[in-house]
Amino acid sequence: MKKTLILATAVIMLLCSFDLKNLFGSKATSTASTPAPATVAATATTATNAEGKAAGAALKALYSQYKADGKFDYSNLNNILNTISLLDNCKQLKSNAKDGEYWKSFASGLILGSENLVTEDLANGVTEQLNTMMENIDTTKLEKAKSNTMAAAGTVATCATSVNNLLSLFKK
Repeated sequence: MKKTLILATAVIMLLCSFDLKNLFGSKATSTASTPAPATVAATATTATNAEGKAAGAALKALYSQYKADGKFDYSNLNNILNTISLLDNCKQLKSNAKDGEYWKSFASGLILGSENLVTEDLANGVTEQLNTMMENIDTTKLEKAKSNTMAAAGTVATCATSVNNLLSLFKK
């Protein structure tokens, strides 16, 4: 009796793990796999906030090196890596420039990721400067830069003035 119960439970669990509609040939589409609009919005906000956090962390690392060197040294390997990370996490700003919710979520992530280097008062200005910087960068070159050190150095060199201007906002 006990073996039969265990076997029946195993069969039921196995059947439940399959998409039964596809198993029996039903052509009806399932609405269960389509996320609700609120879920999609929450996921997008979470992703945006995560991009902002990563950008903020890169900005914090860049600023720490900027303070130590007294300038933005675009030939420093750590600066190259942190700048590529910053740019990579800011590339969606260009396409979401008019989306207020996106900007608020991104700015909130910037504040958290930078450990309050970016303050509430600076968040909008920093986000605007990052967006302006991204408008002047060829994102196809950015993708190549992530896998090629020479391309990364070239990309960082082209935006060095913008990064330097951005970092000068935080002088204390």
